[in-house]
Amino acid sequence: MKYFSASQLQQISTKILDAAGSPHEESVIVSRALVRSNLMGHDSHGVLRIAQYVGDIRNGEILPGAPIEIEREMDASAVINGNSGWGMVIAQKAMQLAIDKARRCSIGTAVVRGSHHVGRVGEYPTMAAAAQMIGMAAINSYGTPGMMAPWGGIDRRLSPNPLAFAMPSGEKWPVLVDVTTSVVPEGKVRAAQYAGESLPEGCIIDSEGNPTTDPNAFYGPPTGAILPLGGVMGHKGYGLGIVATLLAGALSGVGCNGPEAPMKGNGIFFQAINIDAFLPLEEFIQTVQGQIDWMKSSRRRHGVDEILFPGEPEFRTAQRRETEGIPVEDSVWNEMVETAESLGLELAE
Repeated sequence: MKYFSASQLQQISTKILDAAGSPHEESVIVSRALVRSNLMGHDSHGVLRIAQYVGDIRNGEILPGAPIEIEREMDASAVINGNSGWGMVIAQKAMQLAIDKARRCSIGTAVVRGSHHVGRVGEYPTMAAAAQMIGMAAINSYGTPGMMAPWGGIDRRLSPNPLAFAMPSGEKWPVLVDVTTSVVPEGKVRAAQYAGESLPEGCIIDSEGNPTTDPNAFYGPPTGAILPLGGVMGHKGYGLGIVATLLAGALSGVGCNGPEAPMKGNGIFFQAINIDAFLPLEEFIQTVQGQIDWMKSSRRRHGVDEILFPGEPEFRTAQRRETEGIPVEDSVWNEMVETAESLGLELAE
């Protein structure tokens, strides 16, 4: 295990992406989002994606510098085509557009087609929270068979589509809920594989539908599948996954998962709600503060030291990693080094 400061890791990541042909300003945006994921403890959406992204540039799945086009626009809504550019760059522009529209129209919505992987989805609703608004996001991966089995099924049919919500809390951290509609995102399976670890029971099944904790059984061949969120009540995660894919895929016009599709990528649904259009912001914050106090006043179960509010764990982890450094698995670092070397770079630890 190696440890890096956020600035070190961002410089390294930016350097690699620049060498892969990404415009520098876009490399900075992507690297910042990846490192912020590591900082908050979401390593599955952090720098372990660097090698994948460089590979996607090489095979044409990411087109750095691609134009971002607004194809259809009304006062409170927009449809954006990212033309297979960097997901983080496209997503930031789309969320900002939703925020700007919410300032004028109370609610702003932007949907996106033609985006590459956007990383940690909570990154974007948090932009709305920073603007003293409520942010919502749903993502789907279209044009692929998917990675998650439907409730009661074995085969891959649905992506592990995430949903995320953020709003101001009156604390140093925003209220933040960022979850996949599967038991785990694919990135967590990937992270376990990199670390040579087993997954918790109930996360994945193998190609025959048998429960397994081996991440290699997911990737195959033959491939397994991720299970819907909810365990024995997995129909709930399955239903939420369908909602996410229809909001992000159907509403954006790119479609959903399936055996054949004219294009593939991320479909995105972003919405910003201007709190001041409904009630004074101070009153909203006061209510949130009351909820925080009420949750924390509960008696704690055995072994629980403190009850945390959504958004607080990420803030605590970021504080700790800013002091102690961001841990990077040796296997992830070695892959980053190999990727850099393939681009003619030499990385110093």
